[in-house]
Amino acid sequence: MEVIPISAPDCMDDFCNTRVRTFFILDDRVDEPKLRESLTRLIRDHWRKLGARIVAQKNKRPVYHLPKVFDDNYELFRWSADESHSPFDVAAAELHLKTAKPDGGVAVLPSTVVYEALFHPRHWPITLDAEPDAPMLLVHLSLFSDATVITISHPHILGDQLGLGNIIKAWLGLLEDKAPPPMLGHSEDILPGQKPFAQYPRSETCKKGRHHVYGRFERLCVLLPFVWEMTVESKEERATLFFPLPLVQSLRERHTAALTEKYGASPELTNADIISGIMAKFARLSSKGKPMLSLTQTINLRGRIPALSSPQSQAGYIHNALVYATSHFRYDPSLPASEIARLNRAAIAEVIGDPATMEVLLAVTREKYRRGQSLHICEPFGRSYHMTNWAPAWRGLDFTPALGESAKEGREGRKVGLMVMGEWTLPGMPVRYASFITSKSEDGYWVSFGATTRGMKLVREYLAEDPMLERL
Repeated sequence: MEVIPISAPDCMDDFCNTRVRTFFILDDRVDEPKLRESLTRLIRDHWRKLGARIVAQKNKRPVYHLPKVFDDNYELFRWSADESHSPFDVAAAELHLKTAKPDGGVAVLPSTVVYEALFHPRHWPITLDAEPDAPMLLVHLSLFSDATVITISHPHILGDQLGLGNIIKAWLGLLEDKAPPPMLGHSEDILPGQKPFAQYPRSETCKKGRHHVYGRFERLCVLLPFVWEMTVESKEERATLFFPLPLVQSLRERHTAALTEKYGASPELTNADIISGIMAKFARLSSKGKPMLSLTQTINLRGRIPALSSPQSQAGYIHNALVYATSHFRYDPSLPASEIARLNRAAIAEVIGDPATMEVLLAVTREKYRRGQSLHICEPFGRSYHMTNWAPAWRGLDFTPALGESAKEGREGRKVGLMVMGEWTLPGMPVRYASFITSKSEDGYWVSFGATTRGMKLVREYLAEDPMLERL
């Protein structure tokens, strides 16, 4: 048995026990036996670490246990499937996907909870504790007459969504006899920030307004306002918001022009910045105060650090490679979404433009793990909001090799249409303080959103009056 240590950036308590559940919705039927055989080959012959088990040591720090040889009866992964002879839109009518129109305004659709109920097997664990000896990868296929939903559950401790994207690309590549690159970080920690923490300047590791180590009573002062908010308004609702691509691009062009005129230079906004500004506004529609707000964006390090600079190294790394950029500002209900988008982009640019900053932020993550502190980024008595964008993880993902031969012939060279939804939160977790862009389709962006019951009502009312977000 090979015992492989798990690095601190993979072990943070925020996601150490969580299984991420991701739903890949394809507009055609895949060849199930072919997919299963390819995944077997990937684990047996190439990326053997995917067949390991995560085991907690006596000091509670997890490690991988990887057998030297996989016996024939060893469960490399868990596989199941069910089949419906109905079209997808009929069998999954409660998703109301036809209301998401590329030429309309923002649509409020059922949340990822509905996707879980439809496509996630009920007996599957959603935490590592629920079934400690479960395989790393749990895969379920829901087959319809005209579509497939591939549900994949993997431990967050194993990797981020770009890591999952790499696993799927390697898996699909074998269907075309393309060997995957060597797995990077199989048994070593390749990420920066490994110097003794005391060697990093305190002015950087404890810098106000960004990811930093908390002082003795600081964390208590951070948590108190959130405890109060969740006590006063405990009920929450969830939804999926669909943002049509033409709408987002139009807002980006309009806001960029206005901000360039105001500040004399282009803010270099992206579509994700526009959505981040909107979500931050939506999250606080029910709040009348003017708190200091920490708006945090998850940043992936692939392509941004020397160890993950080449295409081969990026494609071969499946583990978490995350740092966090935070804009810290006084939130006012009158503050337009465009200004929040500008502040968000400036914070991201500050981090990704400086390798030393990325190293410090990773050093902070390692030290917070050592001290048992959360990844939550907020200042005492302030408020926070967190945005994560999964869409880049699915860029270039093509399930066409997974189709049967007759299905391939019928597509006449067209790629398989793909929409991705997902969930990593657990029952009882608050959902009002974060949003996830789960995917970008050819029609628009899909965003997982949560709010208080009153807040969600206000969001719906606002969108009924201003679906094109002209006044936000």
